[in-house]
Amino acid sequence: MIAGIPAHLVAASVLVIGAVVALLLISMLSTNSILASVVGAIFAIVALLVGAFGPQPSLAVVGICAIALLALLVLPVLQTAVPAHVAEVSALLLLGSAGGIALAGATDLLQAVIGLETLALSAVILVALGRGDRCLEASFKYFVLGAISLAGLLYGVGLVYLGTGSFGFPTADQVSANPLTLAGVVLVVLGLCFELAVFPLHWGALDAYTAAAASVAGFVMSASKLAAAYALGRVVLSAGAPAAPLLVWIGCLTIIWGTFGALAHGRTLRRMLAYSAITHAGFIGLALGCLPNGPNTAVFYAGLYASMAMLVFAALAGTGAEPELRTMGRGRALALALGLFALSGIPPTPGFWAKLAVLVVAWQSAGPLPTLIAAAGGVFSVLYYLRPVPDLLAALRAEGATPRVVLPGVVLATILVVIVSLAPGIAWTLAR
Repeated sequence: MIAGIPAHLVAASVLVIGAVVALLLISMLSTNSILASVVGAIFAIVALLVGAFGPQPSLAVVGICAIALLALLVLPVLQTAVPAHVAEVSALLLLGSAGGIALAGATDLLQAVIGLETLALSAVILVALGRGDRCLEASFKYFVLGAISLAGLLYGVGLVYLGTGSFGFPTADQVSANPLTLAGVVLVVLGLCFELAVFPLHWGALDAYTAAAASVAGFVMSASKLAAAYALGRVVLSAGAPAAPLLVWIGCLTIIWGTFGALAHGRTLRRMLAYSAITHAGFIGLALGCLPNGPNTAVFYAGLYASMAMLVFAALAGTGAEPELRTMGRGRALALALGLFALSGIPPTPGFWAKLAVLVVAWQSAGPLPTLIAAAGGVFSVLYYLRPVPDLLAALRAEGATPRVVLPGVVLATILVVIVSLAPGIAWTLAR
């Protein structure tokens, strides 16, 4: 804490300053993507150190800053796609990260709304800055559906205020004593679930994940899930039992829907990854509803998912909407294979530890049926995640070079996944 300011607000302030520097200084001096990447990475590292070595280390700050850092390291691949907007992309990554940290660290509903919208609007613009009309269409859908979600969220905040006289997170007694407060909590939960991208609030996110540039898609998927998991955890822990069953069954339905979607689109890598992100949101939602230990487990899961997703999308950076796996280069192919193995949950990867933690709390709190649904979703994920492996093995045998501009991001993401695989307790400690 610096002069009485919480560490997460200090980190968010550092990122906002970095966004201003990137937007004003770099855009005036140069359109060089490497300069934008380096400047943005410096501010992300400073914010990460604040979160890691502050008086209360937080997975929200560390995780979201690490996500931003990895996205910034592969920023140079966008030089050919958006050469005139590399400074804007760097600034938006930092600003979106600040919004995610503010959402995760919110102490009342108004702070949560401000953080959520900062993250969401940054994500919308980042998707729109991609190449082609498809990105604009996906961005527009994401924006419109997000605006509808925001309206419901604000209405819920208003109902909570009418019921409690405060913008603070309502307690279980307040929720059970007033139907207005209960209705408000339900709307707030659904509004935050849009950011998490659970069924049936996932449609805008699904197109955005598919159409956006790979580095942007990884950031949007990962940062939004980690921030939303934190915010929903605060709501559920405060409101208690009334909000928990809703999240359990939303999570179960999301796992089922995302699994079938990923299996159906297994031959289209980017679409499969988008549907699988919905499945992972279901695991997070299920964990959030498993009181009292579920919210910490959800944050743990979201943090581990972020490390794996960023490895996959760092490997895919610059490969286009339909990457040709057989010619992508040995380094990319190896990193992508590791990321897919991790996401599938094969021991001892981060995906295994994350899914195991969810299964444990689901069995303890939600009962056999939700646990069975989650276990089945984990088993079926192996089928669609390992489908690209033969093409990746062909890439390992072929003579192809990995572009130097993606190597820093790929190497750092690989190291992060290996560390979390061997020592998942680090993430668990930060999540608590």
